[in-house]
Amino acid sequence: MNTQILTVFKQNHLGEPVFSWKAELIDESPTCRLVRARFSGADAVAVDKVTFRRDDLFLESYYTDRWYNVFEVHQGTSDQVKCWYINLSYPAQFSPESIIWQDLALDLVVYPSGEYRLLDEDEFDDISIEPEVRTRCLETVREILANPGLIKPGLVLQPGR
Repeated sequence: MNTQILTVFKQNHLGEPVFSWKAELIDESPTCRLVRARFSGADAVAVDKVTFRRDDLFLESYYTDRWYNVFEVHQGTSDQVKCWYINLSYPAQFSPESIIWQDLALDLVVYPSGEYRLLDEDEFDDISIEPEVRTRCLETVREILANPGLIKPGLVLQPGR
């Protein structure tokens, strides 16, 4: 079986490049791509109550019809889920070789215990976006939090299932 490698491009809310990484395509539909990547940032990055470490496994779901993406973050290469990191974003754009997504600053981290924390609210308040986009992001957070059973290991947040 051929492994398809994609490049994931993260952009800021203005569409300016932030960074990119390689990811292995696991599954896709017309509106969703699930990819596997290894954390390749600094050796350790603390985010709220979790630390992302070099080579942690990230199962990343991107959607062309939703205002977020989800990273299921694993402890190294194990099955142990550290958290689900949900980035509020414009719907992703897919090409045969890439995924492009524009970050809207607001993030939601959900822990296996069910505890969650909304992150970067100050940054979200400071970015210049249309009021409709701001409202859409906040409504999306409420929808996700209203359906905690949607987040399960291996599923990486599958609304409608």
